[in-house]
Amino acid sequence: MLGDPAMPLKRCAIYTRKSTNQRLESEANSLVTQREICSGYVTSQRYKGWIELPRRYDDGGHSGSGLERPALASLMKDIEAGEVDTVVVYKIDRLTRSLLDFVRLVEIFDRQNIALVSVSQAFDTSDSMERMILNVLLTFSQFERELFAERVRDSIRTRKRHGLIHGGMPPFGYDYSADGLRIVDEEAEIVRFIFSEFLRTRRYTAVMNAVRDSGLRSAVKYSKRGIERGGTPLSAGTVHSIIRNPIYVGEIQGHDQTYDGQHARIISRETWEAARVLSASRAKRPPHAKQTHHFLAGLLWDDLGRHMYLEVDWHRGKPYYCYASSNAAWSQIEFRRAYRSNAENLERLIVASVAEFLADRGRLRGALKGLGLFGEELDKLAIRGQAAAEHLATTPAEQLEELFLALVLRVEIGEQSLSIAFRSIELRRLLQWDGKATFRGRPADWPCSDTRHVIEVPVCAISAERWPVLHLAPRSTDSSARPNRKLIGLVQRARIAQRLIEEHQERPIEHIALELKCRPAHLSRLVRLNYLAPDIVTAILNGTQPEMLTRDILLKANLPMDWSLQRRLLGFPAPRRSLPPRQLYGRGMWPTRQSAHSF
Repeated sequence: MLGDPAMPLKRCAIYTRKSTNQRLESEANSLVTQREICSGYVTSQRYKGWIELPRRYDDGGHSGSGLERPALASLMKDIEAGEVDTVVVYKIDRLTRSLLDFVRLVEIFDRQNIALVSVSQAFDTSDSMERMILNVLLTFSQFERELFAERVRDSIRTRKRHGLIHGGMPPFGYDYSADGLRIVDEEAEIVRFIFSEFLRTRRYTAVMNAVRDSGLRSAVKYSKRGIERGGTPLSAGTVHSIIRNPIYVGEIQGHDQTYDGQHARIISRETWEAARVLSASRAKRPPHAKQTHHFLAGLLWDDLGRHMYLEVDWHRGKPYYCYASSNAAWSQIEFRRAYRSNAENLERLIVASVAEFLADRGRLRGALKGLGLFGEELDKLAIRGQAAAEHLATTPAEQLEELFLALVLRVEIGEQSLSIAFRSIELRRLLQWDGKATFRGRPADWPCSDTRHVIEVPVCAISAERWPVLHLAPRSTDSSARPNRKLIGLVQRARIAQRLIEEHQERPIEHIALELKCRPAHLSRLVRLNYLAPDIVTAILNGTQPEMLTRDILLKANLPMDWSLQRRLLGFPAPRRSLPPRQLYGRGMWPTRQSAHSF
């Protein structure tokens, strides 16, 4: 029975967590036990107005060392929406084992007037003394976690010193037996082939291509539970790790040295030493990519969904930094070429795009409305957009990584555009930033709001030398193609108008239009035709443009600068994005730079 009817209700959310996935499918697991105990406690407090919320917040198989947990994120969203008054846990370490994370959570709870209750420890954060005792208990909980981790690390070091691996899946080329590791003959032959190819070609990529072209696969193995594993093609990562792993010469890799193993070796000492020397000669020279101030590596993806990493190449004794798409397994199967973009140019473009967005009050107001801001508060923040843009432009390079890691969730780069997704909650904080101290995000606040705002930037940011950004097809041999002389004449007249403007900048626009025997408005439409996509112009010259495209439609169309929008507006199909498969060309037979525009 509830107590005093006038007493306000306290909506209680029960949160449970279990570190492992063991027995999660059982009807009586740790999550169920925690929930039943917490539910009984909430029922006993009904005289205080406590009621249990029906929604379940259960994190099974998630460690308490961080806050990246789906059920916890769902709980924080409901707290932000004002649907929770009290959070009930079985023990404090079910919520978190990190003292720093606990302080952040309590800070969020205090801002939202949320009470935290631990059933087995009988604490309630509504009291300052109990909050102090909770901090002490959490310190011991964190100490216990770190002590357990140290014991595990000591155990691993001891096994390695005795020449044993520390568990997990057996290395490629080996399998477990009663006496330790035994050689798998089929995989051992592949290991010898990989080392032989590496010493012959002296290049990692050549070995990876040889393995892929040969269709080599790992042997089928079974786990202790009888689960079948293996039988799949070797990935580039597997090939690279095999070349650098000393286990194949009978050694175990430790933290800072190797130990003699108790297993048989697959390759000879001479082969391993030769491969090690060659691998060391091909190691990247300093500065390493992580020793720079480039800041997009953790935020950048291409429009095919591949993560883009920072790479460093050397050209004429100088380092060249670029972002390149990861060598994803599916992209190898589909023969997708990697996107590459000059790091400095791309970062300058991103900073300029963000600054332009902040300075555009209309676009900024639209983003802030997504946070539910209106009226006077919205106007105050929108006014600060220009100041925020200036602060961003003057931020030192070494501080940009932390700023963008907080402000930007994701940047996607395509062939003709890129998109930037902002965390709206951090965008609001950026507008309140005075630009003096380093801008730092609040990761503990991110689970509280999933509001995002995305801007599109129509720009080609992919390096043209390694990726053909002009989709120009060879001239059609179809005899039915008939070039439209009126369309061709219009394109030629647009070229003449552009040349007159460039050569006679001192003359008024009316005089130039009079020389072309047209009006100034007609002249401006002619000039815009010079910014047609190259494949559209090529199609007009070849006579392969859509039948509906006439001289009048092309001249009067409100042409955007975005090439993809031009194609859609004028009825042209989207260009092909992928290059021909690598098998169509032998080694060294890729199209030359002069002919690469045909793809």
